[in-house]
Amino acid sequence: MPDNPHIHYVHSHASEIAEQNAFMRAVVRKAMEILRAPIPDTFLGRKTQDPFPKEDEADMAQ
Repeated sequence: MPDNPHIHYVHSHASEIAEQNAFMRAVVRKAMEILRAPIPDTFLGRKTQDPFPKEDEADMAQ
């Protein structure tokens, strides 16, 4: 019986599909990792710490 060329063709595509599945799993894993991260605060005017207290001008005159 001669070798069937279609069997090689099917095995070739099956391995390509397996590689694509592995790649997509990695992409989904990375996307889920990014989506689980907290949302960054990009508001430029937000105070993240209290400013230094200002000295009274009367105290500076003495």
